[in-house]
Amino acid sequence: MPLDLRLEPADARPLYVQLADQLVEAIESELLAPGARLPAMRELARELSCALVTVSQAYELLAARGRVISRVGKGTFVAPPPESTTPFARRWEPDVARLARAQRLEGVMEQLTRATAPGAISLAAGHPAPETFPLHDFGRALQRTLLDDPPEAMQYRSSTGDGDLCETLAGFLRGRGCASAEASDVIVCSGAQQAVDLVATLLLDERDVVASESPAFSGTLGVFDARGITYVEVRSDADGVRTDDVERVFAEHRPRLFYVNPIAQNPTGAVLPQRRAKQIVTLARRYDVVILEDQTGWQLTYDAAAPPPLAAFDTDGRVIVMESLSKSLFPALRIGYLYAKGSIAEALEVAKVRADVFTSTLTQRALWRLMNAPAYARHWRSARGLYRARRDAFLEALAEFVPWADVRPPAAGVNVWIALPPRLSTQAAFDACAREGVLVMPAEPFYPTRSGPPAIRLSFGHLDEATAREGVRRVGAALNEFVH
Repeated sequence: MPLDLRLEPADARPLYVQLADQLVEAIESELLAPGARLPAMRELARELSCALVTVSQAYELLAARGRVISRVGKGTFVAPPPESTTPFARRWEPDVARLARAQRLEGVMEQLTRATAPGAISLAAGHPAPETFPLHDFGRALQRTLLDDPPEAMQYRSSTGDGDLCETLAGFLRGRGCASAEASDVIVCSGAQQAVDLVATLLLDERDVVASESPAFSGTLGVFDARGITYVEVRSDADGVRTDDVERVFAEHRPRLFYVNPIAQNPTGAVLPQRRAKQIVTLARRYDVVILEDQTGWQLTYDAAAPPPLAAFDTDGRVIVMESLSKSLFPALRIGYLYAKGSIAEALEVAKVRADVFTSTLTQRALWRLMNAPAYARHWRSARGLYRARRDAFLEALAEFVPWADVRPPAAGVNVWIALPPRLSTQAAFDACAREGVLVMPAEPFYPTRSGPPAIRLSFGHLDEATAREGVRRVGAALNEFVH
């Protein structure tokens, strides 16, 4: 029987409470039986001519009342009647152990801080080069935004992002092979860290299994740590994650999520070949795994054009793309985005609404103007040229001063991953380098399980060639004695 749902502006109750109350009546009158699926939120919002947030808040209220159960990727269903009354908990204390899980970099940051001394050179930062920041062009775009956009544009806006910017980002994705990408599939976030947190909030519960390439970006792993998840590592080689190990992990462990950084992989600089990307999406479909792919830095490939994202081969909405534009342009921008299709996109929209009201419209509008100006393409041509020159000079210095190192030239990004001899621990290498006045990033934060072969990450992007060369010389002076 169709539901007769109506929202009355004259009613003193908030719209979402009106909707929740009507759905409760439908459940109690058995118009909606236990297990029945409620209408999709977008669909119901269109029928009632109301905002998506109104429906999402109503569904959240129903869940809080124990009337419905939400199942990620499937929808919201009427909950079965309670079997017994649960006594009220009169005391609550925070789970301090859980709150402390997100301390992946705590010990490392303390080491880096203590090791800092006058004249020290940091190869640990992984920061972009300030010389590449398109501040003048962004300033012009910001001025045009303030002059040209009406005051209403600076009012409270869509939680999921400025429509023009979302269309521009979708256009870039279409140009890279995601033919069906639309503005409505894009959610603008306050940096990639928020983007990851939204995905984790939506998909992960305590003790869920997450498969991750290893090594992997420590910032993303730190967000997952806070959820109390269980990691399964997937082995990698010079071309990124290995598909044979992906299949082994998917088949044996049935993870909830697979995290992969296919281009400018941090910390190794690897670029995943297109054939592997296709195979991974096929395996995810076969074993029912959701993929989170980090496309940050895809513009900084050196030897060939960037391959399409994994989402280009996705046919059933199981691949989520995230990208940090802050790392690509300049960190103070604090803009990232998520791209997803289908029910996952809808659920991420709701999660974003809960997380904050909206990401800065002023910044989004200025970024939209910059991305559609000729200056944007010029920025990337210039940045690639500068980073390529720094990469090549860095590799030459490593060959000269650290000749024993098995260095894999990064195909993209600003990092080099160096495996250490088995008899040299990561901590010993860090301490020796610090004594020589050069800081390196230890390997442990990049391993999902926080343990793995001894290695260090060296970053060259933010340093001029002379300073980077001196840093590498100091690394060689610190470590060569352990090899010879």
